[in-house]
Amino acid sequence: MREYLFPPIILPLFLVLIVMPFLVLAFIFTGSTVFSLLFGVESDKSLLLLGMIVVGSLLNVPLYERKGIELIQRYEIFGFIYTVRSKKKLVVAVNIGGCVIPVILSMKLLLDVYDLVSPLFLIGAFLLSSLIVYGFARPVVGVGIVVPMVIPPLIATIASYLALLLSDAPIILLPKLSFLIGVLSTVFGADILHLREIERIGYGVISIGGAGTFDGIFLTGIFAVLFSVLLI
Repeated sequence: MREYLFPPIILPLFLVLIVMPFLVLAFIFTGSTVFSLLFGVESDKSLLLLGMIVVGSLLNVPLYERKGIELIQRYEIFGFIYTVRSKKKLVVAVNIGGCVIPVILSMKLLLDVYDLVSPLFLIGAFLLSSLIVYGFARPVVGVGIVVPMVIPPLIATIASYLALLLSDAPIILLPKLSFLIGVLSTVFGADILHLREIERIGYGVISIGGAGTFDGIFLTGIFAVLFSVLLI
């Protein structure tokens, strides 16, 4: 009987190839369902909106530059050590799909709920969620601003639920309010309030909303809606 030896990387790679299509399908189904629930549009328009976000996530619009760090690299060639010094800039940008589009959608939802929810409790839910997200967010060198994924949507859902109860507003508004509070509080609490600390990240492009990928802003809105459905 022959014995076959497989490199350790084969099994993880095999699992990724098997699981990835299901994750993509789940993302498409969940995203389109959430948009249909929030905006009352048909599935084809929901898929179009989701596609715009996916394509937009590849686009970063630079806002401004800051002085980065001096990068020192040493190379050893034939026993001689060479030092190369280079200055790296820090560019702050905004991502179209990960930030701009979700914020625009949140503004649309804000118009839908503004007359039904007390502005005082609406602002209170936003500030409470923003402060908690700010407390958990941390700048990481070479990565950006990171925050535990479950915290922003969970806090946004709870804050939105309390705002609806105190306003005596229909609980059916919870998904819409959770999405907009989750998105706006993540933009404000995790990104905007931490801009003064971006020098700690070092160098590169710091994109609000992600650099070609989804960061916490868009996913916070999606997960906040999913959490809110459990409370209705």
